[in-house]
Amino acid sequence: MSAQQPNSRQNYHVGNLAEQLLSSARTMLEEVGAAKLSMRALCSALGVTPTAAYHHFTNRAELLAQLATQGYLELAEELNEKAVALPVEEKIRGFCLIYLNFARRFEQMPEHLLNARQFAFSRLELMVADLLKQTPDRPDVRSAALASWSYIHGLTSLLLHEVLQRPAEMSDQRIIERTLAGFEILFKAYAASINPA
Repeated sequence: MSAQQPNSRQNYHVGNLAEQLLSSARTMLEEVGAAKLSMRALCSALGVTPTAAYHHFTNRAELLAQLATQGYLELAEELNEKAVALPVEEKIRGFCLIYLNFARRFEQMPEHLLNARQFAFSRLELMVADLLKQTPDRPDVRSAALASWSYIHGLTSLLLHEVLQRPAEMSDQRIIERTLAGFEILFKAYAASINPA
């Protein structure tokens, strides 16, 4: 009598089904996008019944909301532990890279990530305040934070939608460095034009 082949149902434990559903949903989100992500497809991939999955998530929207919460917590952890620890002159560059990586992971579900974006902006304000050596409630801090946020969101959108063309070998960090250097050139030219020698 031949040995029975293991199947996907034998590879999961009831106690961690919720975690496996979230992990599979994240993988599916990256591979096929939110439009094709369904509870039925997830259950099929894991070898479980939809009834078992619905004990943990009542519907697809609830699962996506939980996935977004995970993303929010990951972003918060990265910004708090990594970007905040950087030297002042590296904070904005570090923030850009962290946010770009986050947005790339969750680009298929932007409508679920409002809290994450709001949190990211609040952290950015604190970084800008630190850079300007002012309190976060100062108008200059708010203006500079909005300008920085516009740059970060704009660059992220251009890269994710492949509007901005770049050599394949150019890393995210390098494109961030180049665009920030471009701002420096622009601002120096502007300062020279309004304050001629």
